Amino acid sequence: MTDTLLSNLLVFRNLLDDEIIKSYDLLCQKYFKYSDNSNFENKEQYSNEYYNLCGNLLVKNVDSIGDYLSNKILSDENIFSLRREKGLVVDAKIKKAVLHDISLFKKIYDIPLKGMADKAGDINSFINYQNNEPLTEIFKIHKSEEIYDFIYTEYEKTGCGEFRNNYAFSINDDGKIVTVDNFKPVAMENIYGYENQKNKIISNTEKFIQGKFALNALLVGDSGTGKSTGVKALIPMFGKSKLRLLEVDKKNLHYITKIIDILKNRGMYFIIFIDDLSFESNENSYKYLKSAVEGSIYEQPSNILFYVTSNRKHLIKENMVDRQNEVHLRDAINEQTSLADRFGLTILYSEPNQNEYFEIVLGLAEKYKVKYSSKEQLLADAKKFAMQNGGRTGRSAVQFVKTYI
Repeated sequence: MTDTLLSNLLVFRNLLDDEIIKSYDLLCQKYFKYSDNSNFENKEQYSNEYYNLCGNLLVKNVDSIGDYLSNKILSDENIFSLRREKGLVVDAKIKKAVLHDISLFKKIYDIPLKGMADKAGDINSFINYQNNEPLTEIFKIHKSEEIYDFIYTEYEKTGCGEFRNNYAFSINDDGKIVTVDNFKPVAMENIYGYENQKNKIISNTEKFIQGKFALNALLVGDSGTGKSTGVKALIPMFGKSKLRLLEVDKKNLHYITKIIDILKNRGMYFIIFIDDLSFESNENSYKYLKSAVEGSIYEQPSNILFYVTSNRKHLIKENMVDRQNEVHLRDAINEQTSLADRFGLTILYSEPNQNEYFEIVLGLAEKYKVKYSSKEQLLADAKKFAMQNGGRTGRSAVQFVKTYI
């Protein structure tokens, strides 16, 4: 029965390339041979392959082979999942093919995992320690049409592939999109102060994920005022709405067109984030960004938005010598300043005044449960710390409060 079970997949054939799933398929074959013959001569080989599989599940931090398979099904990029990610209707032919694959998966989920564990002498049943994925249980107790409906809805809600499982990405030097490990942004409610600035970026992002017209944003202001922290905090707020962050370094701006071509066909929302951006007057890599931000021959895709932070409003440093050497002075100035003008939303972050700075310190002190003798002494120490460490900024407030922990 198991010799050709997974090899008959139609839509989900990518799963055949997964080493753990292939290992499980092979183990199933040996299990049924072992079950049919009490004197199965390859019992030791079966046990070795069983524990090898369980060890790989431990490394992947997955509690059961069922959950592993469920994750792979929900993450798979195929003609069905990609169409549903975009909210498109699936035709009858594709639906029949998916139902065909579901019937094969159901047979896999029906295999008695406790029996497999017993044959290997595993009293802990590491192959099925516990199930956490709803889809694992759904496969066991629901009919194929009900499973189809669940997957159909799930792809539209959460997407598929790496963009389903991860929230932040970057571009490597080869122009490939890679996941950002240990992405742990600050929650928006834990960013104290700058309420007007936060409300603007939140409102703009809400419109974006609702499919309404939203603006590319330029966040400008002093270092340490929380510009990039605020952008990253949008992801835990809206990540469940298929919002993803893709950070691009200035040195990789020449990949912008390639990135857009990849992302524009996905049913996800992407903030292309460029942090701490500025250019010298003799640099021209800004032109890659300029052409992408409402200036190229093609329209910016509706599922892509640019958020850029900078310490300079005009992004490009103006050089007086360059100005004097230009024959067409006005054209040169327009060329250098028009990049910033392409951003429909400019949000200014200035250094907080003393009262605003104290508000940030007190908020952080409450968050971190700081113990202090008196509020007056805490604020006096905070003021002194700011004077000695780069001024009143959100960053210096965090650094100060952490000295009390």
